Amino acid sequence: MPSQLIAPTRVLRDYLSNSSVWEDFLVQGGFVGGDIVVADPFKAGTTWTQRIVQQILHNGEEGDAGLSNTSPWLDSGWGEHAEMLATLKGQREAGTRRVMKSHLPADALPIAPVARYVFVGRNGKDLGISFHNYLHNFSPATMAEINRIHAAWSGDSAPLVIPEDMSTFFDLWLETNGYGCCDLIDVMASWWRLKDEPNILLLHYRQLKDDLPGQIAQLAEFFSIDPGSLRMDAIVEHCSFDYMSARAEKMAPFGGAHMSSPQAFFHKGLKRDHRTELSPQQVERFDRVALNKLGAECAHWLETGETPTAG
Repeated sequence: MPSQLIAPTRVLRDYLSNSSVWEDFLVQGGFVGGDIVVADPFKAGTTWTQRIVQQILHNGEEGDAGLSNTSPWLDSGWGEHAEMLATLKGQREAGTRRVMKSHLPADALPIAPVARYVFVGRNGKDLGISFHNYLHNFSPATMAEINRIHAAWSGDSAPLVIPEDMSTFFDLWLETNGYGCCDLIDVMASWWRLKDEPNILLLHYRQLKDDLPGQIAQLAEFFSIDPGSLRMDAIVEHCSFDYMSARAEKMAPFGGAHMSSPQAFFHKGLKRDHRTELSPQQVERFDRVALNKLGAECAHWLETGETPTAG
C-alpha cells in the first residue's frame, strides 16, 4: 500500500457530481486514521452500505440525525458543500470516526492510506433501471437547480432531461457512457484496478442481499472491529429494506428533499429483476459493452459478485 496520499489524476464534473470539492476537504485537514469512504455508482447500494457502516460503528444504536447529516455526499454536484465540510471538520475535531459517501471513479478521488474505502458493485442492468426511477423522481426544483449549476460551470445550457420511459433512458445511458450522470463502466473499471489494495474492499449488492450478517462481519473486520462484539441481530434489523424505507426521511439522501417524496427513493429495492423489465436485446447489448470494456473477470464480478475460477 502506498505510504502517501494518491492525488486524483483528473477532475470529474457532470450534472450530478463535482470532484473538485475534495480539494477543499484536503485543505481543511484531509483524511485521518479511521476515516471511511463508501464509494460506488448511483443505485448500487450506497445508502444501504452507509447505513450498515454506521450501524457497525455505533453497534446497533440509533441516533437522531439523518444519514446524510452525519455521512455527507461531499462530491454531490448541487449539495451544500460548505455545510458538509463543516460537518466533517467538526467530526474530526470531536474524534468521531467519519463516514463519507462518493459516486466518483477512484482516479477522481484522493486515496489515502489511513482511510478505508468500500466500493459496492451491482448488476449493471438492475442498476440502470433503478437509476432511471431515482432520476425520474427528482423534483422539478431539484432538476432546475442541477441544470442551472451545470450551465454555469460548463457553459452548456442543454438541460438534463430524464425520459419518462425507462427503456429509452436505459438505451441512452448505455450508448452515451452514463448520460452525463454516471458512467457505471468507468467507475467500475477504476475501482477494479485497486481491488488488491489492503485499504480497499469490494462488496457486491448480491452478497449483501444473500448474506447480510456475513457481509457485516466482513466489513467490521475491515474496520478492525471484532465481529463477535457486535449486536448483530439489531444491526441486521436496522439495515433491512423494510426498516429503512419506513424511515425514509432519515435514510434517503438529503432526507429525500430533492425527490418527489422521501419514499420514492426506496422503490423495488431487493425485488428488482431486470429480466422482467428489459428486452433480451438490451440485456445482450449491456453484457457485450461490459465484457468489451471491463474484460471477462471484472464483467463477471459486476454481474454476480463472484470472481470466476480458472479452468
